[in-house]
Amino acid sequence: MGFYERMRDNVAEPNLLKFGTTGYLSLNVAATGKPWDSQLGGETQVPIICMRTTFKKADNNGTLVEMNDVLFLVSTEGVSIDPALADRIVVGSVAHQIIRIDPLQNADTVVLWKVHARK
Repeated sequence: MGFYERMRDNVAEPNLLKFGTTGYLSLNVAATGKPWDSQLGGETQVPIICMRTTFKKADNNGTLVEMNDVLFLVSTEGVSIDPALADRIVVGSVAHQIIRIDPLQNADTVVLWKVHARK
């Protein structure tokens, strides 16, 4: 096991479990089938553990980061699908649109995702 796998398993995951909350990724499923016989897409919910935090004041400039934007640190534990910009993060009953996704990784090991989201 490499350094980043140990960091994910021994530092990132335990802290997200301790200080984080549960929620889910609301994944948009694309329409399927032939163009003349398509099936409507739907929504798939993938449970996640995340921790809500805020941006630094220096980042809150009103252009890329707006006043009520939040930053989620999302655990990769048990999540087999990477989040996408078309998806949403739902915590409690509040849905947040994903604006930007930054995986914290080295090589093939994603330690966690930093997700910029907006209500």
